Amino acid sequence: MRALAWGLALSPLFPPLSLLSPFFLPQLRKLPKAAWVVLALYGLSLLLPALFVGKEALVLAALRLVYVLGLVGAGVALAPLGFRPLGYGLFLLYLSALLASYLAFGDRAASERLLHPFHSPVGLGFMGTLGILLVLHLRYPWPFRVLLGLLGGAVLLLSASRGGLLALALGGAGSVLFQRRGWLALGAVGAVLLLAGTLEVPIAERFFQTHLSGREGLWLSAYEVFQAHPLTGVGPYLLGDGLKGVLFGDCFLFPFLEMRGVACPEALKPFGGLWVFAHNHLLQALGESGLLGALGLLLLVGGFLAGAWGDGLLFSLLLAFLAMGMVDNPFSVPSPFRGEVFFLAGGMALARGFQPPLALGLAGASALLLSLPFLYLATRPAPPPPSLLYAAIPPGEGVGVVRLSGQGYRAQVWLCQRGCRRLGWEWDGEKPIVFAFPKDLPPGRYELRLVLFSQHRLAQRPRYALPFEVKP
Repeated sequence: MRALAWGLALSPLFPPLSLLSPFFLPQLRKLPKAAWVVLALYGLSLLLPALFVGKEALVLAALRLVYVLGLVGAGVALAPLGFRPLGYGLFLLYLSALLASYLAFGDRAASERLLHPFHSPVGLGFMGTLGILLVLHLRYPWPFRVLLGLLGGAVLLLSASRGGLLALALGGAGSVLFQRRGWLALGAVGAVLLLAGTLEVPIAERFFQTHLSGREGLWLSAYEVFQAHPLTGVGPYLLGDGLKGVLFGDCFLFPFLEMRGVACPEALKPFGGLWVFAHNHLLQALGESGLLGALGLLLLVGGFLAGAWGDGLLFSLLLAFLAMGMVDNPFSVPSPFRGEVFFLAGGMALARGFQPPLALGLAGASALLLSLPFLYLATRPAPPPPSLLYAAIPPGEGVGVVRLSGQGYRAQVWLCQRGCRRLGWEWDGEKPIVFAFPKDLPPGRYELRLVLFSQHRLAQRPRYALPFEVKP
């Protein structure tokens, strides 16, 4: 038991420790029969579609199943211990994130989104949420409890993760059903928003923005893959090949590494799709394993939630993952020990036993929750089509500017020759779009593609192509 506690505490800093999870498969024997049925259906929902896709998909599906079942088994073994050791690991993770951001940005760290060597800002914000939920439900020594809660809130604030804040809100609301401490989580949401609105931290403005940072394009691409393969999908971990180039290029490392000038090696570029996700767990499952895969995932989530029913911490953690799953993929595994927490909590929940009718009801509610974002977008009225007012690419200046007319659009700028790479992140289509070209751009003929997307019917389409030439 002591080794389990150490493993849980160290895993946030040393994620490869979670690869030991298959050794806990024998722990599944302790689960009740209803839990075995849920796990068996989930396994079939992975393996059967992959069987019709091909050998590669079947191998990847089997590896995912073994890993997930091992994590569930580890959760069963951890059930008597609980999540208490995780708080100490998260505390060290928060300190390492603050140090990494300072090393990357120096004195500008307070004006940039928080970074970490193996976490994105969105993932960091969610890890901050997990720390806050642990503080509110577990009895740590009071000095550590205060520090962990403050650091978790600071990480959530400095990461400017709206998904993390949404997870805290829904997780807190879920725990209100069983414990009064859930109200403190909702109070923490209010405190983060109050600080974001009063502190002079530019990144905090993201908490009050409603755009989806290009997720519309990912959702559209994932849905198109599902339309082409509705029964089988394309296989676990293979959906990313159909999503590459929407938000990032063919291969993208962690933002901290990219900031330090560490680009994706050529040898990894063919595998870049393995860590590109649909940013919605329902669409991810539909694209990877078709209708059967989505149904299996929903049944598993429903079983986890039904097992956690009555336990404020477990239910709030699982609901936080589900909330984040609307706009990200927080329980995709393997991960930097983020998705693993979901299956550990699920194993703890299944060990408690559950009522199958409740699991089915919660599976249906999960399906509705995960589908809300793109159902909302699909019913919004279309904005008027934009037009190009002007585009200027001064020779030798290394910058360009584009101006559009029209409302309700956001824009991406892509530089294309043999392949395409995105310049910057995204821009408000109602303002001048100023972008910088990569330094030392080789001479040749290039094409600038202006991609516009709106929060309407998941639309993202290249609208303008502007050819130009770079001369030596």
